[in-house]
Amino acid sequence: MNNSNQKPGENPNKLMELMMLNILQKHGITKENVRGKVTDEQKQLIFDLLEELKQQSNTLAERAKATSPKTKPK
Repeated sequence: MNNSNQKPGENPNKLMELMMLNILQKHGITKENVRGKVTDEQKQLIFDLLEELKQQSNTLAERAKATSPKTKPK
């Protein structure tokens, strides 16, 4: 995951993915220990949550672009 050439806020999906991975790791959740233990309903709830977070991050990114001052070229 090398996005060193991207500006912060340029790709809110990567930020959301990083935050979610950190939260899951913090609580000790790995692919191995949840394999077969997550119901279809729980999976759907997680996907819905991720979609909602994606929409919120896109809204925030657009709002930040709209309110950021424009710089004039010298």
